[in-house]
Amino acid sequence: MLAPAQTTTSIPLEDADEEMDSEPSVPYMPPTEPSEDASLCELKDLWRGPHDPVRVGFPRPTENVSPEGTTKYALVPIDFPDAAGEPWEIEEAAKAARGATDYYREVSDGRFEVEWVLSDVFTRLSKASVDYDPTVGNPGGSTNPWGVALSEEIIDLVDPHLDFTDVAAVFFYLPKATPSEAVINSRGWGYLTLDGAHNTDEGSVIFAHGAPSTDGTRFNHAWLLAHEIGHTLGPLDLYVFPATGDNLESLPMGEWAVMSSYHGPAKSMTAWNRWLIGWLEPESIYCRMAASIDSVEFTLRPLVQTAEGYRSAIIRINDHSAVVVESRRGLGVDWRLGDQAGILVYTVDTAIGQHQGPLQLVVPRDRSLGRTGGQTWPDALLRIGDHVTVEGLTVELVRSGEHDQVRISR
Repeated sequence: MLAPAQTTTSIPLEDADEEMDSEPSVPYMPPTEPSEDASLCELKDLWRGPHDPVRVGFPRPTENVSPEGTTKYALVPIDFPDAAGEPWEIEEAAKAARGATDYYREVSDGRFEVEWVLSDVFTRLSKASVDYDPTVGNPGGSTNPWGVALSEEIIDLVDPHLDFTDVAAVFFYLPKATPSEAVINSRGWGYLTLDGAHNTDEGSVIFAHGAPSTDGTRFNHAWLLAHEIGHTLGPLDLYVFPATGDNLESLPMGEWAVMSSYHGPAKSMTAWNRWLIGWLEPESIYCRMAASIDSVEFTLRPLVQTAEGYRSAIIRINDHSAVVVESRRGLGVDWRLGDQAGILVYTVDTAIGQHQGPLQLVVPRDRSLGRTGGQTWPDALLRIGDHVTVEGLTVELVRSGEHDQVRISR
């Protein structure tokens, strides 16, 4: 469940409610045509059943981690006879865990708190790192990189010393010394099932995950944890597997969603996933049936801010697809966007599932799909006067300031 390695960034988070005093005034404007009932935009998931752990559409599975309140996760540093961990790596892992806590406190608008059970020592495994293969020893003989046997060995070793009471998932942290030729250091491993992936003395955990120790992963460890914790809340991977690099065939949401890639400047959870999880209230969604639109204008509050007005527009095309519009700013978890500002447009198809690209960016025609220094890939933000046409709808950014004024027409 790892996004492919790309550009690396660091961890700091800043206040999502910071005001943008330097921008022109674009006050909240009531929509020229009212929103329909937001429940119309709860597209049913046609890919998986209601009890599957990760989904693209509604209803959200109730067996997943609750999106309200506090949930415990465990972080366990491990090492090997051929790859010893260093004491400074323990604090590095703890720092990443704190970053993931800050992340979810912000993107959930304070509804969801991540609490960590941290091991303060390395757990030494019995074999060399190069002798572990996450495709071996899985339930039903699966050759997926679940690493069930490896995870069970680690849990058995650490269980007598770590209290797993109410822990939903456990993450394993590999030492930097792990050799590149170790299979576990190329893709990592992970297994998620709602009926309990692994048993501990204090109960079962639904998810166990180990990440590679590559530079890209270590520099982005807080965001990797954020990505993986996202699965326990229900959202699925937005990249296509196997990924082949920087192209929209592999990363149809590019670096604009933490469930797509956690490496670029934009770190936010998309409006669609916040809506699916339950962190966007119905009154925050401007919802319309596409067939009912002639021309409508409304303002969007930047997704990272909570205040008066809509935070996303969802235009339902049919029973399984929609066009989503959200406003992005260089604030909060997206602080590394800097002065980049505008609206993001993408489609959702709930008949398409994990690793098939159910969310896809709509990029203005004149934009290069090559990398531009310092910007999130691809250059997909609509700025003033820009427009895209998708599913018979033309979406245009009319004005931009503390709100974005959007026009949608047929």
